[in-house]
Amino acid sequence: MKWIPPWLAKAYARIYVEKKTEAFEFSEAARILGIKDERPLAKTLAKLRSFGYLTVRRDPVDPRRKLFRLIDPESVITAMAIQSRAKTADLPEKLRSAFGFLNYYLDGAYTAYQYHRYSAPGSVDVSVTSDQLPAWIALLSEKGLAISIDEIPAEKPAIVNIHLYSDFEEKLSENTRVIDGIRYLSPEALVATGLVRDRPSLEDVLAILAVQRIKLDWTSLLALCDAYNSTRYLGCLLDILNFESGKPLFQPSFINRILKKSNLEAKLDFPSRSKNEPIEERYSAFSLKWNIRLHVSHAVVSKVVTDLVRT
Repeated sequence: MKWIPPWLAKAYARIYVEKKTEAFEFSEAARILGIKDERPLAKTLAKLRSFGYLTVRRDPVDPRRKLFRLIDPESVITAMAIQSRAKTADLPEKLRSAFGFLNYYLDGAYTAYQYHRYSAPGSVDVSVTSDQLPAWIALLSEKGLAISIDEIPAEKPAIVNIHLYSDFEEKLSENTRVIDGIRYLSPEALVATGLVRDRPSLEDVLAILAVQRIKLDWTSLLALCDAYNSTRYLGCLLDILNFESGKPLFQPSFINRILKKSNLEAKLDFPSRSKNEPIEERYSAFSLKWNIRLHVSHAVVSKVVTDLVRT
C-alpha cells in the first residue's frame, strides 16, 4: 500500500464522510464527487483500489454492476504502520512485519507446500480475524497482486494471488509454526482440517502424510482430528496409503487404535464435496471397514505414493 496523493485523499474523504464503509455504486460516487465524466471517475476509484483504500465486488443480484466499499481510516493507518516496518513491498516481508501486530496464519496449499515440497501452490491462503480484514486488504494491496476475499474472487489473476479468509480460529492459532518469520498452520492442523473442508486439498493431505509421517506429532494430530470430526477419515486414508505403497508406512496396530475410537454408526461420504461423484471400487474393503462411501481417486493416491514413497 502507499499514501495517496492529495487529490485522491480529497476524493476518499468526501466519499467517506457520506458513506463510511457502506457499499456504494459508481453513480453514487459520481454524485458525491461531482464528476460527470466516467473516465476520470473510473481512474479515481481504480487508484483508490490499487493503493489499498477501496474494495470492489460484483453485485450478487446483477453481476454487471460493481459495488465499492472504502477501507476505514484506522485500518489504513494500521496497514501503513506495518508497511513502514517492512523492508520491501513483497508479500513475505509484509507477513513478517505483520507478525505480532495482526492476527493471522497461513493455511491451504501454500502452507502444505512448506511441509511436502511436492506440488507448487497457485495462491496463498491467509486466515485473519473479521475485524482486521480491512487492514489486511489495505496492507496487501499492491500492483501485480490479486486479492480474493472469502467467497468473493479477485477480478482477474495476477503474478501473486492471495485469498483472505476471515475464519481465524484461536484453537488453530495454537497449532502454528513460525518459519522464517511467517506464521503457518502446523502440518497436524492442515491434515485435521483439510480432511473436512478441502483446504488444503486431499492431494496435499496425502503428500503431508507421506512426507512427514516420521516427524508428525501423532498425539496432537489425533486430538485435532477429534476436534474437527475427521478421525475416521484419517484412519481410512492411512489404510489406503499402506495398501497402495505395498508396505506398512503406518503401523496397522495404530490404525486399529483409530478404528476402535471412531464412531462408525453413520455412513459418510469422503470427501463430502464429492458425494455426487463415482465411488472408488478399488477401495471397497476400506469403505466397508470404515463405513464410508469413498470418492477418493485411485489415480490421485497412486501418483502421490509413486512420487513420494516408491521413489
